[in-house]
Amino acid sequence: MRSQAVRCVALLAFTITVATWVHAKEFREYYEFRYLSGLPGGGFGVTPQGRVGFDGAIQLNVPVAYTPYWGNYMLGFWSASTEPGEIHFDTAGPRVNGTGLVAAGFGRPSRGIYLAHMPTAEGSEAASHIQVQLTPDTFDKPAFAVGVVDIANRRDRYADLIGKDGFSRSFYGVATGRLGSDERFVYVTLGFGNGRFNNRVFGGVSWPATSRLTVFGEYDGFNFNAGLAFSPRSRFDPRRWNIVLTGAVVDMNRPEFGFCLTYAPGD
Repeated sequence: MRSQAVRCVALLAFTITVATWVHAKEFREYYEFRYLSGLPGGGFGVTPQGRVGFDGAIQLNVPVAYTPYWGNYMLGFWSASTEPGEIHFDTAGPRVNGTGLVAAGFGRPSRGIYLAHMPTAEGSEAASHIQVQLTPDTFDKPAFAVGVVDIANRRDRYADLIGKDGFSRSFYGVATGRLGSDERFVYVTLGFGNGRFNNRVFGGVSWPATSRLTVFGEYDGFNFNAGLAFSPRSRFDPRRWNIVLTGAVVDMNRPEFGFCLTYAPGD
């Protein structure tokens, strides 16, 4: 298992290196939503019961159906380069896309309700998201949830239409389940959404490679993305506070790094 994790880390490092040789322009459609979903699992873990931290399914730009319940809180920031080969960590600028997240869970375990405030620029221009989990994950059957991106329709759809506000509200449905045994498994996510998800099927795989490392890959309706998530605390650590560090490549050529501080209620 450890050798497989090492190979995954080496593969991601190679991908980032290759990315420095590839030229790309900023995304035109939904450009403020193409680096981080701001939805459950986007840069932090969520267990099938809805507890946040490092344990559970972790993705980047696609939501997982597992939804945080009452008493779960998330605070994070991610910075991506809009051009391959240049690593930036800033809130805004011509070559960087900075995304913040303040979110909380409501409802009960396995039936969570997620509300998020996602700043997308230095002026705290933000989009608000909501997700509701409808069914639990029983291992034999996946969990299912529905949600809305930018529920107030505040952000722009196109990057080059100055003065044209709105048109970014997007609806989706998503299922997440586990494949494998009770001890060794992967989380598999599959969904469909309009707008930001390009009216296509999206999906992802999240593999808990070690107690402190998760490897993930996904297709978000527009692009393929991949990355690693790391925590200084083991996924088996029952502490309420945790921090999740992520390193990824968006569209397989734009380096992105970030962190998320999480709090989960006691059992």
